[in-house]
Amino acid sequence: MKATLDEILATVKSNGLTCQQKAMILANIAERLFDPRELLGYTDEEWHYIENQMICDLNEGYAIYRPRYILPDFNVYLEKGCQFLDLPVPQTLDEVLDGLLIIYSHVPSITTFPVYIGRLDLLLDRFITDEEQDYIKIKRFLNHIDKTIPDSFCHANIGPFDTKAGRLILRAVIELENPTPNMTIRYDKTKTSREFAELAAKACLLVSKPSFANDHYYIEDLGEQYGVASCYNALPECGGAYTLTRLRLGTIGRACQSVAEMVDELLPKVAKLALSTMDKRHKFLVEESNFFATDFLAKEGFIQRENFTSMIAIVGLADATNHLLKQEGLNETFGQSERGDQIATMIMDKLQEIVNDHQGLYVERTGGRYLLHAQVGASMHEEDKANNPAHRVRVGQEPTLLAHLKQSAPFHKYFPSGTGDLFAFDQTYVDHLDAVVDIIDGAFALDYRYITTYLKNTDLIRVTGYLVKKSEVERFRKGEAVLRDTTWYGSGTDECASVFDRQLRDEKDVNA
Repeated sequence: MKATLDEILATVKSNGLTCQQKAMILANIAERLFDPRELLGYTDEEWHYIENQMICDLNEGYAIYRPRYILPDFNVYLEKGCQFLDLPVPQTLDEVLDGLLIIYSHVPSITTFPVYIGRLDLLLDRFITDEEQDYIKIKRFLNHIDKTIPDSFCHANIGPFDTKAGRLILRAVIELENPTPNMTIRYDKTKTSREFAELAAKACLLVSKPSFANDHYYIEDLGEQYGVASCYNALPECGGAYTLTRLRLGTIGRACQSVAEMVDELLPKVAKLALSTMDKRHKFLVEESNFFATDFLAKEGFIQRENFTSMIAIVGLADATNHLLKQEGLNETFGQSERGDQIATMIMDKLQEIVNDHQGLYVERTGGRYLLHAQVGASMHEEDKANNPAHRVRVGQEPTLLAHLKQSAPFHKYFPSGTGDLFAFDQTYVDHLDAVVDIIDGAFALDYRYITTYLKNTDLIRVTGYLVKKSEVERFRKGEAVLRDTTWYGSGTDECASVFDRQLRDEKDVNA
């Protein structure tokens, strides 16, 4: 939405923000002072559906000067160094860790912080010479990231292969218990050793990371050179995403009296308008902002403009479905309703058709098409309380674990740029790591793309696609300034969707 001068003053006067956070918010407000109808050429109709909250641009701004998500190919640094930063090709672990930290500080994103810091185990493994000494260095490196990139959308990848560096990284994240960096293991049971998978599962339970990505599935859609960034956004490496625009399906659904009205009339209309606004954002960013012509990341080959795409996302599939079930006189809820699954499938089939029929602008890497994404949710407007994250079942309406896996799996196929489901386990699962990996293998056999687990009784938990400390959320709710901006988002998402109270999966599920 457009910003106001009142927002500037409220930000300046806030006693719940750090100086760094105020600077980030003020920069975003500046981008939103422009009217997109004048600057970007939005139509009045497009703006109407943003103002009525059916289309949400996530307050990205309109004077766009960098892509939303950038996924550099950090191998360029290992092979060529970095001329702009006067960094030679690294020869030792100390040099590569120091150089990466320097480069990270120059990688922009929508949050001002880097959202992707590479396939860390593959970047570091060739430099491992003394595991105990190198562990200390890697642990310090990861802790430095947490304190200087206080944004849990910062994301590292490991896997699929078992490496010395990968094991040291997992050991460090367990000991540190830090929210940042977020982490994903690219998992493939034909490539990933069982021992390494169980170590990753242990870390996932204890500190909510790494999540497991179905590496084979993502390679089919995006090729080998992809990365998981931000929450769980699968995007081309050496590229990224220009923008992310989401459709609030719950809001759209509530304006309809029948499935046919939503699927055949309102949804196609709103989706096409959203896609049109994305074209206009791309045009401004590529043709007028000069980012790709001037930034060293593009000049030195860390990124290539042709590897960028964009995400058209959804929230509120459960809410749209639940409303339409009521319209049909059914006292049922998405997640435990055969008719609900049918309605949700019709919605997603139609949306997929519309997206695939749209010829996007400057998205050669993905065949001229934007990618559907299951967005994790936000707390930007009252409407977000009526739009559950992604295609997830509302908290309190979840079926049993096996039924839940079977219900949600068919929806993963729609989202090549990322989706995921989360399951809160009890302490007994730590003694059943083999069973946890079996559950993940079973989910991937059902064509899950992404799955994560965590222990419900820990301080560090996964909100949706990112991590927060519950203790930090409590301080924020008391009006205190906190280190990480994702703490605000986690607090708001919990208020909207009760994500801290997901159904607990106990040891009976292991033996089911």
